[in-house]
Amino acid sequence: ETYEIVVTNQGSAPDTNIVIECTLPAEQKYVSSEGPTQATVSGQNVKFGPLASLAPKAKAVWKVVVQGLKEGDVRFRVKLTSDVLESSVDETESTHIY
Repeated sequence: ETYEIVVTNQGSAPDTNIVIECTLPAEQKYVSSEGPTQATVSGQNVKFGPLASLAPKAKAVWKVVVQGLKEGDVRFRVKLTSDVLESSVDETESTHIY
């Protein structure tokens, strides 16, 4: 499974130090990732280094490739933080593994 994380700066000013953190469920294992910043993996957590700046209306895309280990209805979690946001943005992607 490949998860694509698209971040769009919907504001009118640049955003800075954008960090993406992903949490894989126990039923999945990390395979690879790509994006504008490098990922570090620790157990079921994937953390991308900070994106220095994202211009207004610009997009940045990260991808995380995982392998299903056993059947289940699981949740892939993503957390985004930045200098401009007052609180984190949290998203969950439901995935059914056969």
